Amino acid sequence: MLSKKKMRIMLAVIAIVMIVLIGGNRMAIIKEVGQIRESIAQKFPSEEEKRRRIALWVVQHYDVPEPIKEIRVSKIKSYGLLGTGGRAVSVIINDNEKYIIDGISVERDGTPRGIAIYGDDVTSISNSKRTLKGIKVEFWEE
Repeated sequence: MLSKKKMRIMLAVIAIVMIVLIGGNRMAIIKEVGQIRESIAQKFPSEEEKRRRIALWVVQHYDVPEPIKEIRVSKIKSYGLLGTGGRAVSVIINDNEKYIIDGISVERDGTPRGIAIYGDDVTSISNSKRTLKGIKVEFWEE
């Protein structure tokens, strides 16, 4: 029979081993949850991220006579039954009604497809090096 002292030492060792095993599993689970959240965030970006993607695309594909200081992005509208007719968004540059780009076709994740309607005061360009630095991006409620 084991003495009380040996029994306590054995229980302490078992407790330490269990804590290490449980702690390791918990850390693995926490790490896995973090990776899943990152994956979901990439597949389903937030509305703010979608608006920033659209604004960046506008800056890289359109220009106006004055420097772009602000881009206001409308709500992404879905057409047809459950969005089967596609999705589109409108933007207004520098809060000027002359600088509206309408009907920008977008993917489910907010990536523009390249189809849009714009007026004579807006020029179509292609400059992938342009960024949103110094440009305010806001939500535009129609």
